[in-house]
Amino acid sequence: MWAISLSVLPIFLLLVLGNLLRRNGFPGSDFWHQADRVTYWVLFPALLFYNTTTAPFSEDILGSYAGSLLGAMLLSSAVALLAIKLFKVPAPIGGSIFQGSARHNTFICVAVATYLYQEQGQLLASIAIAVLVPATNFLCVTVLVSFQGANGTASLKRRLLQEIIRNPLIIAIAAGVTLNLTGIGPLPVISDLAGLLAKAALPFALLCVGAGLRIKAIHTGALYVSIATFCKMLLFPLFVAGTTILMGLEGVAAMVLIIYGAAPTASSGYALAKQLGSDAEVMAGIITMQTLISVVTLPLALIIASEYFLP
Repeated sequence: MWAISLSVLPIFLLLVLGNLLRRNGFPGSDFWHQADRVTYWVLFPALLFYNTTTAPFSEDILGSYAGSLLGAMLLSSAVALLAIKLFKVPAPIGGSIFQGSARHNTFICVAVATYLYQEQGQLLASIAIAVLVPATNFLCVTVLVSFQGANGTASLKRRLLQEIIRNPLIIAIAAGVTLNLTGIGPLPVISDLAGLLAKAALPFALLCVGAGLRIKAIHTGALYVSIATFCKMLLFPLFVAGTTILMGLEGVAAMVLIIYGAAPTASSGYALAKQLGSDAEVMAGIITMQTLISVVTLPLALIIASEYFLP
């Protein structure tokens, strides 16, 4: 029990450190925005490319991961859409609630999987990313643009194409998976370069996630923050656990899925909310609330899951 909690603790301490540095103006007011860009466009794509090039994409594990993660995401998303309709939530806020219910913080997931299960955990996390990132972006962009009404519907195909073409994570995954499945494997020099960049990706990304937290934003739309948090932090982990059992997964493969189920929503949802007309302040509140809650709920979920999935 304590081993899991202590293993996860350094990850959240990096979030705290990032927030403290930003709040104290170190190293400068514009640094964290630029650091986010470096993480999103360079470091994390390098990590994904490096890992997906060598990840064990067997039909069994890929199919099981897709069934478990996508099944859980669709269930959680359906509940979120139902809640948006029942509470008559305005469309811009509804978009933020949906993102908060469907997205996952890839940085935290990979960091926890790597800290707990080393190389095996990181490779399995990369498989989960290959399954979730394209599907999550497709689903979120579709819903957010649809919430814009007639104008949004008219531009849906264009928006989807833009998001896919310019998303560096999807591009990195596609390149790595292609090299993997075609048997070409790691490329000399390029893969070595990606490996070096990958070593900096996780700590840098976690500092940026922490710097992006806005404690005051939690009070913005408390009801809406609560709906998204309920769907993502309670229902989503339960759905993932259920689908993992149905798929017959166990051991480290199952535990990595639980990590994705129990992780908070993605900090990148804030930027997408701004781009696609959702309420960015409510999105900031959702991100912050879920990240703070996950300090307790993520280790707890892993402790409970370990009793069932680990021998």
